[in-house]
Amino acid sequence: MEALEIGAYLINEDLFKLFKKQLKKDFETSGVDAGFADNLLPEWLFLKEVIARALKPLSNSNQLLTSLLYRIDISESEIQHARALHGDMAFEELMAELIIKRILQKVVLKKKFSV
Repeated sequence: MEALEIGAYLINEDLFKLFKKQLKKDFETSGVDAGFADNLLPEWLFLKEVIARALKPLSNSNQLLTSLLYRIDISESEIQHARALHGDMAFEELMAELIIKRILQKVVLKKKFSV
């Protein structure tokens, strides 16, 4: 899922509402504050920045970050692959990208297969 494709999904109001709901659920279930999720805008760079900022305090708590990534379903191999491709990107920004892509993927698949 590339930024252009993600942007197309984010402008769909229903999908974006589901995205915010899933993001908040995943963060809160992992014990991470998700108050930021209510004020998100459906814009790729904005989302990435806000989520990266929310991840910053987790740098000190490996357990919370691991729990969050497990809950969202981002594997260690996906992280390693992303780091290999984007080694110059800040860790929080890279994780924010992976989180956005995975949550959006979950939302799109749920919507597609729930009839």
